[in-house]
Amino acid sequence: MTDLNKEKTPGSLRSAVQFVGGFCLLALVMLGVGGTIYKLIAPEGWIAQFFGGNLGTLGAVVLALVGVALFAWFAQDQITPTRRDKIGDLWVYLCGGVGLIYAVQMAWLGTL
Repeated sequence: MTDLNKEKTPGSLRSAVQFVGGFCLLALVMLGVGGTIYKLIAPEGWIAQFFGGNLGTLGAVVLALVGVALFAWFAQDQITPTRRDKIGDLWVYLCGGVGLIYAVQMAWLGTL
């Protein structure tokens, strides 16, 4: 019995570490996507600055959605099926990296 318990422990520890790592990555990806959307459509955000600050929140939301839709429409035929997994992984880690930048910025400055 003790040999069986010793054998299960490293696998359990590995599973726990993978769970915590996956959860942290998920949290960073969500922070990266949410923070970027906030920075796009905020009243003083990137879209408002691009249009000289005369754009309301609703206009910024509409422009952001149109931009995402156009990007998705143009990009759908540009990526071959064999590369989609690699491109998807790249986007996940890119959003996670942006989320890490936002987390450090919030911890350091107290604001996004």
